Amino acid sequence: MILKIFFTVLSALLFFCFYAQSIFGQETKCSNGKARLIPHEQYCDFYYRCQSDGQAILEKCPNGLAFAGYQQGLIDHCAYPYMVGCPDGVRTMGQAPQQSDNCPWSYGVFAHETSCTRYWQCWNGTATLQQCPHSLLYNEQLHSCDWPQNVSDCQKHPICTDKPNGAVPIENSCEKYWLCVGGYPRLQRCPAGLAFNLELGKCDLDYTVPGCEPPPQPPIEGDDLEEPIGGNNGKNSRGQ
Repeated sequence: MILKIFFTVLSALLFFCFYAQSIFGQETKCSNGKARLIPHEQYCDFYYRCQSDGQAILEKCPNGLAFAGYQQGLIDHCAYPYMVGCPDGVRTMGQAPQQSDNCPWSYGVFAHETSCTRYWQCWNGTATLQQCPHSLLYNEQLHSCDWPQNVSDCQKHPICTDKPNGAVPIENSCEKYWLCVGGYPRLQRCPAGLAFNLELGKCDLDYTVPGCEPPPQPPIEGDDLEEPIGGNNGKNSRGQ
């Protein structure tokens, strides 16, 4: 609670300082009398609202978002920082982070603590767990799901240590196997009549996989009966 109060007070002080700067340092930027929005010269998450009288009013984005331009953002002309190229070596975020469970900032997309296939989407301080589609992993650099070969820093599961991308057999099982994607296993099952072929790394006809051959079928009753003599194709000759 104390830490939260500290960050709140710090944010208020920063905003006051920026507001003072907007009064004394931004008149020339808004002096043409046009009502418009312009980015802050130092901080991505602040911007100026120019009034028709030349006055510059300092505005700030929701915590974790950066100024994107008039009606170009997700909320109040603001979007995720990576969408607008922030930080860029000149400008950075000016607000203190407002943290909550699984959310470093109130808004943003963030990597999961232990899983490469999941990530957190934070909106107004509430974290929603998201799952990447099949065979994709969360790329922290792109802030989106990506192909496993592009996510080299993902943590590996012990099952997939030797083969981070590929099929791994399950002992004493013909139809089930692990499919490793970016170092994380996903349980797979072969369709009926197929078995996992280690040499091919995929499902194959069960009778071609050693140890997975189907049991022999018992003879159907009547298959060993001889055809009646006389060539009547099995028709009963009674009454003829």
